[in-house]
Amino acid sequence: MAKEAERLPLSYARTLSWLSLLFILLSSLALSFFISSSVRDTLLRRQEDFARQLVENLNSQIYRRFALPTIMANGRIALRQPTQYEHLDRVVRSVIEGLPVEKLRIYDFTRRVAYSSDKEDQGRAGLAPPNVDAVLDGSTVSSEIISSIPAWQAPFRVPLKEGTFVLRVLYPLRGEPMGPEHKVPVMGALELTQDITDDYERVLAFQGIIVVMCLLSSVLLFGVLHLLIQRAERVLAERMQKNRQLENELHSNERLVSMGRVVASIAHEIRNPLGIIRSSAELLQRRTAGADKGTARILGAIYDEAVRLSQTVNDFLDYARPRKPREDMVDVDLVLDQALAFLEGEFSRKGVSVERELEPGLFVRGDKDLLYRAFYNILVNGQQALDGPGVIRVSGRRLDAEGGPGTADGQPAEPLVALEFLDSGPGFDPDALGSLLDPFFTTKEGGTGLGLPIVQSIIVGHGGRIELENGPDGGALVRVILPGAPVGAAPKETAQALA
Repeated sequence: MAKEAERLPLSYARTLSWLSLLFILLSSLALSFFISSSVRDTLLRRQEDFARQLVENLNSQIYRRFALPTIMANGRIALRQPTQYEHLDRVVRSVIEGLPVEKLRIYDFTRRVAYSSDKEDQGRAGLAPPNVDAVLDGSTVSSEIISSIPAWQAPFRVPLKEGTFVLRVLYPLRGEPMGPEHKVPVMGALELTQDITDDYERVLAFQGIIVVMCLLSSVLLFGVLHLLIQRAERVLAERMQKNRQLENELHSNERLVSMGRVVASIAHEIRNPLGIIRSSAELLQRRTAGADKGTARILGAIYDEAVRLSQTVNDFLDYARPRKPREDMVDVDLVLDQALAFLEGEFSRKGVSVERELEPGLFVRGDKDLLYRAFYNILVNGQQALDGPGVIRVSGRRLDAEGGPGTADGQPAEPLVALEFLDSGPGFDPDALGSLLDPFFTTKEGGTGLGLPIVQSIIVGHGGRIELENGPDGGALVRVILPGAPVGAAPKETAQALA
């Protein structure tokens, strides 16, 4: 349940990031289509305004240069007469010359084509659009865009063929009133068509640019948002990991405190009679020096087991009631010398060699006796892991302080000292690696499971930490990191500590 609860905020963050992408894309597309549609409508509206101004100018020119002179000369307009038709054609072409006009027609009141820029349409019926009646009444001006394909298909069929989009304007062909009380006479309906396919293509290209730019900006924005969410997710995961670790440590400490009280009381009660048994066995060994071999072997077994149990009891007591370390200046190299000197005989019998590579002048603040015991236990564990001849490599170096170049009060931060113990054995079992520092967990037959936990207790008591892993080329690697002494303070305090 706890793991599911931890994964819930992470999955929520991922879902939020993808939902944000969907929202950004949809909003960007909607905004881009709105902008492009507004631009398209604006351009088309300008085209319509231009066409209307053109037909108004054409209406004025036709009335003044053709209709009025023809009525005055002939009494009426009859476009079937070649001379009148040619006269009107000259007037119309002089006006639309060089302008983007595809076709121009004039319809009479019978809905027939009275004039057309294409002479073959003259006199034909059935070419008038449905709303020509309203225009002939003089009550409206009509403009519409006629397309040969649906508008939604246009972006996918670029380049468009000529005549795909055509603007048609219907305008009542008006004269001038005979007097102030007379209405404006309507002489016919003027139809003007323009091919706006090129302009529509430019609108589509602009629309495509807007859409692409909006999509790119939305993807870029999502990328930044996704990076921020991933960073927040990592920070959240790290905090959850720390909280879980602190919670586990709290529960473990609570269990260990209660267990420590019980173990300490039991171990204290056992140690006294155990000491009597050990001393009695030793006394009987001296008194029965000439006894038979069976009796001597039994007494020796009693003594050896009493010594082993006494050491186990001491381990329990040391773990249950750890001693607060002193804060002396300790030479790491000197403590290792003492531990290796004590183990030299055992290592020689087992064929174990030690290779040392330590930087000179490694000093830490702490308790020399406790650090000696910690290093001793690590070396013994390494020798036991070899289970025969092998090599234990001990290296030490100075690290930069994790607190940065200085502390909060402006004082220089103390450096760190890292010690690594690497053996040439088979290494740690990956399945058991996370439990090796737990109390009473052991992979050795007859072990108490308190060796590494005691080492950890000593190192943590000094303000350091211990790390367990397998070496890059095999073998078990134990890394101990301790707060070091400030550079330049070691010689004076070391002399005082050794005095």
